[in-house]
Amino acid sequence: MTFIFPQAAVVGGSVVAFAAGLPESHREDIYLSTMFAQRATRAAYNDGLSGNWFDYYCNQLRFIGWDVPRPEGLSPIQGGSMGAAAAQHIAIRLGEGFSEPTNRALVALERNASALDLFESTSLSQDAGFFQMIPCVQKDAHRVEMGIYHRQFQFRRETSRFFFIDQDDLVQNSTEQLSVITFNTLYYAQFREKVKKSVLSQTFKYLSSLEI
Repeated sequence: MTFIFPQAAVVGGSVVAFAAGLPESHREDIYLSTMFAQRATRAAYNDGLSGNWFDYYCNQLRFIGWDVPRPEGLSPIQGGSMGAAAAQHIAIRLGEGFSEPTNRALVALERNASALDLFESTSLSQDAGFFQMIPCVQKDAHRVEMGIYHRQFQFRRETSRFFFIDQDDLVQNSTEQLSVITFNTLYYAQFREKVKKSVLSQTFKYLSSLEI
C-alpha cells in the first residue's frame, strides 16, 4: 500500500508542516526520520535510560545524519494554550516563512479530532508530556531549513487533553527549546534505507495527515 506524504501531518508526538513547494521525497525523509527518532527516544525514556527527552531525541537524529546544533532555551509565554505559545515562539524566532505553515497546520489540527487524539495521546507519558512543532522551508534543491520547537512539561492534575486549552492552571515544570537545522538530503541518502526499513511499517499507525 502506497502512502502519500502530505504538506502537514501529526507524526506521533510531533506536528510537521511544510511550506509550499517541497517535493514529496523530502517530506518523506523528514517524516520517517522524525518517527525514527521519536520511537527510539520514547523506548529509552520509558526504560529509564534517559531523563532528558530532547537531548536523546537530538542524538537519535544525529545518528541518522542530521546536523542538530545545541538548542536555545526559551522563556515561557504566560496564558493561552500550548499550541498558541509554540506558534508565537516560532513566529518570533524564525519569522513568517516558518510561522505560516505552522499556523495552517494548527488550524487543521484543531478541527481534526482523530489527528489531535493521536498527537495528544502519543505526547503523554503518565503525568509528563513531550511534543515537537517542526515547520520546514526549502532552502535549495537539496537542503531544507527546519525549526524544531520542543516542549517538555508536567501536569498539576490528571488530563488527557492539553494542547488547545489554557495552560496556566494545568502545567508545571515546563521547559521549552528551539533548534534550527539545515537538513541535507544528499548527505542523508546513506541513511535513508535504514530508516525506511525501521519505521515504514508503522507509518499508518503514527502518521495522520492534516488538510492545509
